[in-house]
Amino acid sequence: MLIVVCMKLVPGVFALFFHYASGKYSKRKTDDLSVFFILGAETMVALAFFLINTLINILPPNLLTLGNNILTWIIIGILISLSLSTFLFYFRKGSGTELFISRKIAQCLNLKAKSVKNRSDAFILGLVSGIPEFIFTIPLYILSTITLIQSSFSPISCSCIIIFCALIIVSPLFITQIFYRTDHNLADIAKLRTKNKTFFRFFISFLYLALAALIITFRILIP
Repeated sequence: MLIVVCMKLVPGVFALFFHYASGKYSKRKTDDLSVFFILGAETMVALAFFLINTLINILPPNLLTLGNNILTWIIIGILISLSLSTFLFYFRKGSGTELFISRKIAQCLNLKAKSVKNRSDAFILGLVSGIPEFIFTIPLYILSTITLIQSSFSPISCSCIIIFCALIIVSPLFITQIFYRTDHNLADIAKLRTKNKTFFRFFISFLYLALAALIITFRILIP
């Protein structure tokens, strides 16, 4: 989940949304809309876990399991590929904060963030803003779900863990909101993101590699 927390798309959309909302609405309404954006982002995480869990339960029992060496090596290969992709493509070249998404998608998200008028708009924006990032996050959700299914935890415990994971994933949104409420603005956030871009580029790539190394160690070398 630390990898997902370090992703920048959803916090970036939230920062734009909060900037525009603060300029148009009262503090109370902006905070109210923010709650529904965050709820939308949490719902997307919960839906991802639910749909993956449903798919795993539909498929043959021994197909999606870390006891399957073929699947394990596929996951390792995907994680290594994501490490390289994050390092090379996640952040666009240049001194700005532009991410891998196309300029058309970026403009669309910016327009949606600017045009939020009510709770449902905010909820839907939070729900869909992380979809372009699924190429980087879905393998992590799949791996987490498989690990939970193979664990000895009860269904209730697994549900609590997923809820906890969802709260961790949206924690950058709370941090962004606090940042705004402590007399900072969108320009300050952009400067901070630019300053830390190189660090996150290396850190996220390292985390993918570290996860692949852990799987090799504890699932291949020490079964």
